[in-house]
Amino acid sequence: MLIDCHVHCGLGQFKGLRRSDIADDLAVETMKKHIQSYQNIGVQAIRDGGDGSGIGIILRDISKDSDLLVKTPIRALYKKGHYGDFLGDSVDNLEDGIKKMNQLIKQKPDFIKIILTGIMSFTAFGASGPVGFSKSECSKMIDHAHQKGLSVMVHANTPEGIMIALRSGADTIEHGYGINDDCLQAMRESRVVWVPTLAPFANIARCDDGNPLKKYQKVSEAYFRQHQSMVKKADAMGVNIALGSDSGATMVPLGQGTLDELGYLLDCGLTKEKLESIGKWVIDL
Repeated sequence: MLIDCHVHCGLGQFKGLRRSDIADDLAVETMKKHIQSYQNIGVQAIRDGGDGSGIGIILRDISKDSDLLVKTPIRALYKKGHYGDFLGDSVDNLEDGIKKMNQLIKQKPDFIKIILTGIMSFTAFGASGPVGFSKSECSKMIDHAHQKGLSVMVHANTPEGIMIALRSGADTIEHGYGINDDCLQAMRESRVVWVPTLAPFANIARCDDGNPLKKYQKVSEAYFRQHQSMVKKADAMGVNIALGSDSGATMVPLGQGTLDELGYLLDCGLTKEKLESIGKWVIDL
């Protein structure tokens, strides 16, 4: 049994689909077939990372008649002017963040997703978009979610972003590129789950010569190798690591991306049994 703790239902094959399309029989049938494709490869549950249209809630509703469990934040929350405009709702300040979160909670998300930093640069190795929320803002938003009985997944890269997420009470750290030993130590002590999403950079590093992303192959390979090394170290330290493919991202198709991520994590020395155990823990948060 596989559990993918980080996918984007509204990206990849479903990019451009809107919630209003739920009335379209063809769209519904397409999603049902996709649910079946997940079941065919042994996936028991998926945890959505949100998108601007909130497609995850549609897939969650449709999946209720299947054996695939779908959990979704519906949409993510990100700081206005920073990375995340295609993944959810922009937030001006703490007051606006609490307001937007309360509006989202009325739609019954399974958890809250906060985007704290940008993504890693494809041209300047190691650089990332800036941290959006301050430590105070992030902490108070996470506290509010916890008070409402909801766990929080935090998109965070670079040591600065990861440490802010950890010290703010995040339940899971998504991606975590640029992570260092201090962050790993803090993860182990807090028992926060790390979802490292190796597949996006790993798959770009393995793209064909004719692929337009070929120009990013070397930097992607460098990110993958660095991340792979830290995943191995984290596992040896006893950090809780979950399988999360970031499916829906470029070069990571929904479905196959889960199998890709599993292979990369097994290569790092993790076991299916351990991944299944941590996956069940995460999906139940």
